[in-house]
Amino acid sequence: MVALVVVGGVGMGSLLGGGDPSTGREAFHPFRPADSSGWTSVSREAPPSWTPAAARLPRTEGAPGAIRVDEDLAPPTNRWYSGMFLGAEPQPVFAMPLAAQADDTGVAVGLPRVSASERTITAPFIPELRLGLAADAFTATRADPVSVTSTYTSSGTPVGELDLAEGWPYVGYTALQDQEVTVPAGLVPRDGGRWLAMGVGDTTYGLAVAGSDGSRRVVESSGDVVGLDRGETLLAFAARGERTLAHLARGAVPVHGTSTSYDISGGQARTRITYATPPGRRTVLAAMPHQRLDRPQVVGRVDSLYGPLRLVSSRSLVSSVSTLEPDATPDVARLDEDARAEVRRQVVADVAREVSGTPPRQDTYFGGKDVHRMAQLTRIAEAAGADAAARTIRERAVSELDAWLGGSAECTETSTRCFSYDTAWKGVVGRTAAFGSEEFNDHHFHYGYFLAAAALLAEGEPRLLDRWRPTLTALAEDIASPATNSTLPALRSFDPYAGHSWAAGRSDFADGNNQESSSEAVNAWNGLALWAEADGNRALARQATWQLSLEAASARAYWLQPRNLPAAYDHSIFALNWGGKREWATWFSAEPSAMLGIQLLPMSPVLAQGRVDEKRVRASVSEASVAGFDTMFGDSLTMYLALADPGRALAVGRRLPDSAIDDGNTRSYLLAWLLAARAGQLQGPG
Repeated sequence: MVALVVVGGVGMGSLLGGGDPSTGREAFHPFRPADSSGWTSVSREAPPSWTPAAARLPRTEGAPGAIRVDEDLAPPTNRWYSGMFLGAEPQPVFAMPLAAQADDTGVAVGLPRVSASERTITAPFIPELRLGLAADAFTATRADPVSVTSTYTSSGTPVGELDLAEGWPYVGYTALQDQEVTVPAGLVPRDGGRWLAMGVGDTTYGLAVAGSDGSRRVVESSGDVVGLDRGETLLAFAARGERTLAHLARGAVPVHGTSTSYDISGGQARTRITYATPPGRRTVLAAMPHQRLDRPQVVGRVDSLYGPLRLVSSRSLVSSVSTLEPDATPDVARLDEDARAEVRRQVVADVAREVSGTPPRQDTYFGGKDVHRMAQLTRIAEAAGADAAARTIRERAVSELDAWLGGSAECTETSTRCFSYDTAWKGVVGRTAAFGSEEFNDHHFHYGYFLAAAALLAEGEPRLLDRWRPTLTALAEDIASPATNSTLPALRSFDPYAGHSWAAGRSDFADGNNQESSSEAVNAWNGLALWAEADGNRALARQATWQLSLEAASARAYWLQPRNLPAAYDHSIFALNWGGKREWATWFSAEPSAMLGIQLLPMSPVLAQGRVDEKRVRASVSEASVAGFDTMFGDSLTMYLALADPGRALAVGRRLPDSAIDDGNTRSYLLAWLLAARAGQLQGPG
């Protein structure tokens, strides 16, 4: 998202920290890796001296309250583990497959059991094994998108470190001094004392001790304590089945963090998550259903909320999904003349309504939707040949985006449409909040609209690129920086293991973090990629394409087209996914149309790429439109139907009342989509 050359006097160095003119040292550029092909890291440490563009915005200070985070670590918002550190009380976190809940004196562990009802699948945290520590506080001291380390202290002195990681079916506690850990009574030696076991119902929990080099020793338990020498790690694990348990016992070695990299080649977006084990040591890792693994050594399976997890013996998970191509609007120019004329007539009406209608809104969510709607209408008008209307709406759209992106340098307490850097939360916030965005809820949803709108308007317009680049760079860094230091986290909301984003900033919930609108998450990375392409930044466009491809694959797998559902669950989609439950429910409405519609808007053409199951599309739309299409998100339901039945969808769309068209959409875009679908022009690669 940063220009690779100096444009208009503003170079990438000045935006992303710059170099040291006294030493000639090259600037650190997180969005420009040394090589823009092959495996590229997205979780690397930035130099402490790096000042991101985000931190160059005007400053404000939020009120996160009492959080359990080291002062040198950017608060880990929007993570699967955020609730452990950012709420009033530590919440359970779901590491897949284990869940854990920390407190100041220890940690409880559980292997969730899956159950289902008509509207919900649950796998709640149930504490069944507790490790008691000689400590009185804990804080997050190291974090990456997949794993986190907590340091336990006693009267301020560090005594040990707790490591949790997604896809690692263990909880590891490493002693920083000789100590005893309190464990449940009645543990039984197994495998010659190399590990201890206890049964809780149909689940067996195990404890093993490993040295810093991964070597194992006999575990000596005296009553209800296990002694640890400095540097040793106590590893807890659990399984339902002796064979799986034996593999977990053999793979019990320390993991102190993860690193993530990606590659795009041969039509595949690949993800590699490497777990920091001792040199030469493998552990056991758990792969989610959406992850197509490269040459896996499967040693077992474990049930989970999202389906069976494959257990593999490895130090890394390497998986792939089909690459999707960023796309902005249906290609109206390819339509036949009659279709373009129909769109042209509608554009004239929509532009007149836009100019005379309600002023754009002031908050970062609805304000973002407004500028995105105007930018889409601009491009459709230009492609349809509605030249006068196109000039009118372009002028209006540019003016509105200027108010947002050009005004941040003068962002004051009286401003409404601007962005600033929050020195407490360590990220970019809008002056007028929406849906808890001041606590970092939904930033990727909100900022994706601005990035996409800017791409639509600024492509081929160097002056607009120059004018908007500083603020857009800051927005991109907030949601997608591939590097971190104390001023900014890496990939704030994006979870490379789960394959999707998390929406809650604090995640102060017993069910873990959650995400509702999978489609707005897809739109975020689509918008990021489009803006990077418009600004000539191939490296960022490549990263955003990886995120887009992975998020879209997970949206299909876990929201829109889930497979292998329990018989008790009586719906074809999920509207809300958590760490500990999955629901046919939304935060804002109980209407059936809301359940599907929130997974569709703003109906980017990328939704038509990949594997579209026409039978599932028809079934989902049928359930959502039980009261007809004159309903909430009726336009999105109609456009989604066009992927399976374009003729019927066009007939429905032409009759759709204005009340069924979302405030982020226009009838022009609706028609363009439906006519492109009828012409067979929507489907793309994947």
